[in-house]
Amino acid sequence: MSVEELGNSLAARRAELGITQQRVADLGGISARQLIDWENGRGNPGFKQLGAVLAVLGLQLTIIKPHQL
Repeated sequence: MSVEELGNSLAARRAELGITQQRVADLGGISARQLIDWENGRGNPGFKQLGAVLAVLGLQLTIIKPHQL
């Protein structure tokens, strides 16, 4: 998933829940500017911060290992 796709997913879920960017940022322990950047496909979120925001939005991150050739 690209940063742009991630941002689109975050923004869509936030809109679906009717939560402001500021509220998600506050609950996720990040700045509203960071969330805005992520939603616009900018920045490079760390796993800890991203995990906190995903939890606020009721989402989770799954990492799948590629099959060994």
